[in-house]
Amino acid sequence: MRARTAVVAALLLTGCAVELEERDSIRQFEVSALDPTGTHPCALVPDAAAVDLGILDEEGEGSPQSNANCFYTNRVDASVDLRVEVHEERDAVESTVSAGFSGAEDEEFVSVEGYPGVTLEFPDSCDLTVAVSDEHSFYVQVSADEACEVAVGVASAAIANAQES
Repeated sequence: MRARTAVVAALLLTGCAVELEERDSIRQFEVSALDPTGTHPCALVPDAAAVDLGILDEEGEGSPQSNANCFYTNRVDASVDLRVEVHEERDAVESTVSAGFSGAEDEEFVSVEGYPGVTLEFPDSCDLTVAVSDEHSFYVQVSADEACEVAVGVASAAIANAQES
């Protein structure tokens, strides 16, 4: 009986008891909630990382557009806007998962370092929303070749740096 109880408890703790498309809290994913509001988005994807991702030229630097977003461009064929969004009604996960499983042809659920995300793809551009807590998400808007792949790379870098903050 103890082993069975332990298995049930483990399933509940890891979120496996709730189908992916029904999850509405970051606790239902095997990740830690992040609060990226204490770090400017330009610090979440430092210039060296942006150069490695191909979204910034060697002499460039991320350009703060506000307290909540940063713009990068390599001046040839890529531009990226990274924003930290705050959701007042604790719906970052629910709205992201809902959009990812809405059935819309151009929206697709994606996991970014274990965090729930949804891409909205256009020709040569992509919008990506990644819920990093019940109250916070990253919004990445990319104009480039392979835009959704670039967006996922940017969000991965932002998540890694938010975890270190």
